[in-house]
Amino acid sequence: MVVGTMTSVDENGSSAITILLREAEIAAERTTGWVRIALAAALAVSMLVSAEIVSVAGFDEFWARLGLGALAIGALLALGIVSLVLVWTGAYAPWMAVALAAGDVIIIVLVVGATLHNSQLGGNWITIVPAVWAAPLILSVGALRYRPGVQIWATILMVSGLGVVGTLFGASVFLSSTDAAAFAENPTALDLLSLSANLARAVMLALVGAVTTLVMLRARRLLHRAVKEISERASIARFLPAEVAPLMEGSNLEIWRRGKRQEITVLFVDLRGSTALAEHMDPAELSVFVSSFRRRVMQAAGAHGGVVDKFIGDGALLIFGIPEPKPDDAKRAILCAREIIRLIERWNAKRRFHPPVRVGIGLHSGAAFCGVLGAHDRLEFTVLGDVVNVAARIEQATKRFGVSLVASEATIVLAGEVREWQEIGRGPLRGRSGAVVMLVPSDQAISKQQGQHFG
Repeated sequence: MVVGTMTSVDENGSSAITILLREAEIAAERTTGWVRIALAAALAVSMLVSAEIVSVAGFDEFWARLGLGALAIGALLALGIVSLVLVWTGAYAPWMAVALAAGDVIIIVLVVGATLHNSQLGGNWITIVPAVWAAPLILSVGALRYRPGVQIWATILMVSGLGVVGTLFGASVFLSSTDAAAFAENPTALDLLSLSANLARAVMLALVGAVTTLVMLRARRLLHRAVKEISERASIARFLPAEVAPLMEGSNLEIWRRGKRQEITVLFVDLRGSTALAEHMDPAELSVFVSSFRRRVMQAAGAHGGVVDKFIGDGALLIFGIPEPKPDDAKRAILCAREIIRLIERWNAKRRFHPPVRVGIGLHSGAAFCGVLGAHDRLEFTVLGDVVNVAARIEQATKRFGVSLVASEATIVLAGEVREWQEIGRGPLRGRSGAVVMLVPSDQAISKQQGQHFG
């Protein structure tokens, strides 16, 4: 039976992912802004110490020696403030990440160069400059953007920029005489500033960028997968029976699309006299009335393991035996039918409907095709087979016999309740040649003479 239409999850999933990534990037830029401000303060202190400017007495000489480093640190502070303002005002756009990342790299490279210049050190000393180790921090924070392209761009700029600075300040395979003199008392330490050692550090810096890029790629894939699965579950759960929906995830959906043939018990329930009741209700009242009826059907189905496959106006189709058949399916279907009748009687007593609400319930057991049909963007859970048609005809026969509950002999035998039921009629059903034996509970039995045959 058709229960609804499953919308395409690809567009919904992509939209949700776009929103999440956008929010993550904005949050990352906010964090990066604060990191820039903190770095500016830390680099200012480290540069003063490395250049020994703290000992300078003259104010003019202080700024003269600080030179380019002061400008770079001021630029880093300004960049941090600008990024925060862009985020807070809502003016931040995705393309700005490329420019801001480039700004970070340029500023760090300038600070490193200014520190080497003020300290009068050669290019081989680049790795001991504190600003160099701000590079991994910037790259790590950049990973929060979940944009691998921007991270690759920043990594290439960082490594190549530091390489250019080292070259400009005379980095060489062998240390200069000045550098060597600085390590005269500890010759083995010279190896720590050799070109090979610095190249190793450069490679490690590049690896930091590469690893964070891989982390972002993996995070994006996981995010896409998670959002897609959640969207699929939400769509399937919305349109398919709750007991079946979890089985439609992933590759299981293809299995259900091929369908299964299995034994089930079908319960049809329909309101009697609903037309007369509706005549005295406005649309709002009628909506509440039908919703209340459906809620009681769902309550009974849930209590006895039935699946509400479909609501049809003021009626419903319930299935027992999906996703997998159980030995007590027929027994539970009978208990569910009795529970529906009990809930309706209690409803009548509470609301004092006039005329009272009554139901007709038909039960039948047999083999049926159970599966999902349709295209990807229009899936329908379906139960097909003679068992469904017979159960519907039996439900209609409750009107003729004047009882609330009628079940086929097949259902009663499977439930092991032959002694508690009485035959009320047998014969062919409309549209079916084979005879069907119908029974009612002993407490509802009426004279068989009311009708031996039906159509």
